Amino acid sequence: MNNKEALAEFGAYLNRIYVDRSTPQHYLSDLRIFLNVVDQKSVGQIDSRDIDHFGSEQRQAGMSAATINRRMSALHAFFEWLAGLEPESTGTNPVVWRRHGPKQSQPIARDATDSEVAALFAQIEGLRDRAIFGLMVGAGLRVGEVSKLEMSDLQSPSGASALARLIVRGKGQKERIVWLTPTWYEPLAAYQAERGESNEPRMFLNHRGQAISINGIQHRFQIYCSQAGLTLTCHRLRHTFARRLAEQRMPIESISKLLGHTQVETTQRYTAGADPSLRAEFEAAMAQLEVANEEPLTSAASQPIRPARQNHPPDMAELEKALARYASFPLWLRPVLEAHLRRHWSDWKPHMAAQHAHRTSIQLAACWHWLVDTFSLSGWDTLKRPHIEAWIASQLSRGLAAATVKSGYDHLYSLLRFAKTDEIELHPQLFRIKPPQVPDPLPRHLSDTEYQRLLQLVMTETETAEAGILHRTWFLMLAFTGIRLSELLDLRLSDLDLSTRRLFIHDAKNHEGRVCFLTPSLVQLLQGYLAWRPDTDTDHLFVSPQGLPFTPSPIRYRCRKWGELSGFRLSPHRLRHTFATRLINHDMPLASIQRLLGHRTLHMTQRYARLNDATVRRHFENASAHIEGIAISDWPFQIEHNVLADSQHSANSM
Repeated sequence: MNNKEALAEFGAYLNRIYVDRSTPQHYLSDLRIFLNVVDQKSVGQIDSRDIDHFGSEQRQAGMSAATINRRMSALHAFFEWLAGLEPESTGTNPVVWRRHGPKQSQPIARDATDSEVAALFAQIEGLRDRAIFGLMVGAGLRVGEVSKLEMSDLQSPSGASALARLIVRGKGQKERIVWLTPTWYEPLAAYQAERGESNEPRMFLNHRGQAISINGIQHRFQIYCSQAGLTLTCHRLRHTFARRLAEQRMPIESISKLLGHTQVETTQRYTAGADPSLRAEFEAAMAQLEVANEEPLTSAASQPIRPARQNHPPDMAELEKALARYASFPLWLRPVLEAHLRRHWSDWKPHMAAQHAHRTSIQLAACWHWLVDTFSLSGWDTLKRPHIEAWIASQLSRGLAAATVKSGYDHLYSLLRFAKTDEIELHPQLFRIKPPQVPDPLPRHLSDTEYQRLLQLVMTETETAEAGILHRTWFLMLAFTGIRLSELLDLRLSDLDLSTRRLFIHDAKNHEGRVCFLTPSLVQLLQGYLAWRPDTDTDHLFVSPQGLPFTPSPIRYRCRKWGELSGFRLSPHRLRHTFATRLINHDMPLASIQRLLGHRTLHMTQRYARLNDATVRRHFENASAHIEGIAISDWPFQIEHNVLADSQHSANSM
């Protein structure tokens, strides 16, 4: 196809993928700029040298790194789409990120100062415009979100000082709820009364009685900025909203939810210039540096001595058992499968190596048996993209969950990448296959009612059960520290520091250590467990009544049993989700929870710690009361009573 046809079809593809987004418009504009730079060269003839030339032209034209990267992203997406039209094509994408993507800095997001906001609103005339721009600075709405508001989206407050509720449709038609204080609700309500009845459902209308456009809002904004002598954008009002809330120490995860951000890292960029905690810590540290510290340092002898962890190498028999699953494969495939498993065996943590080897070998053996038998593969060069696509389709047709198929896909592509590094030539189309899309999981935490019911059941059942203190202790360790099951089973006696109520996690999932903290009740329970713990040669913290290291099976079994008796499904990992959610709804910052859970990103922690709408509303009310100087009554927030306190006599009696 010619360039014009390619652009038209690519635009149609983008419009299907990015519904109600500006991405198609920007990408097509970038592509037209590129084709003009390369003198309308046919898209089928473009190579990496053309991309080099385009990048040089952009830099010479003074384009920023962010703009160039966006245009490179458009080109990369275009050539990936183009290659997908011809599954048998052996061509590679001419855009190579390490070669063509310039390094991009991350500047702090800009907001408007309070004096600039005051000067701007001094120039704004009319109820409509005051309501429009008030929603940006008072509720953090994007200009596109304001233009899409409908009359039915606003719910009036219950009283003069109460908050109004507003439904907002953000990027990708994702809905969220924001609240309006009386300061910003009153001009909106007055405008609605002035607007009167209309067949147009959109809230804000232009002078012709039609829905006002984004361009119309931005035009009005620039008029007011010019009158006030300011250089602002509508989006900077949104940044101002975030900055004001951050200055009042509203938790960043609540700000993120109000702004409609998918990732908290985005909100961090919005509030990077407003970190009162960081400022206070910096000032306190500088004040101490200016005063001579004459107090002696704590000597090493005063620190508790903790014995070194014993080294427990993995059982090599488990590796041989896993390798035996590859015995029937042809000679072109078997050596790669074996080398791949041996390579990962050395990377896995010793106490998890057997489990990972078992799962990996089973999934890869099943996958390759299907591929080899179905398509009579005779070598790596006979493996094609349609073969893997057919395997994915067969897995889904069996009724397997998308997450299960995605797990098999990940194992397969781990092997293919390993084979590629082993200088085995693989068809480029193999690496253009998209994995099955796994939906965003529903919240996995227990509700407060479920959690209390479960705790009461566990405390009752472990009071009289054989080895009850063992089961009570590991359960409450999971529930009160949020550690993973694998981390619990790898704990050693030396990892406990009861005097300072600390727990040391070594070589966790991301190969980084961290410290968790123990409640006084949990310390007391651990002391009772250690008195019961059988004498044994192993240094594992949790051992069976026979003195052997504890295994995951009895833990999973008891969690499943206790969950059934409590009326819901329960797994050890669900306790970790519940731990995070309970902390965040008791006002612990998300970044602190991230450190406790050992996550690499805040986005992952956000999937664990789920804010209740009531918590977000309470945070917003408190911050708004300080911003606007209005009296908003405190909402009751019942701090949950510690069940251990009610059941302490049970723990002491065991």
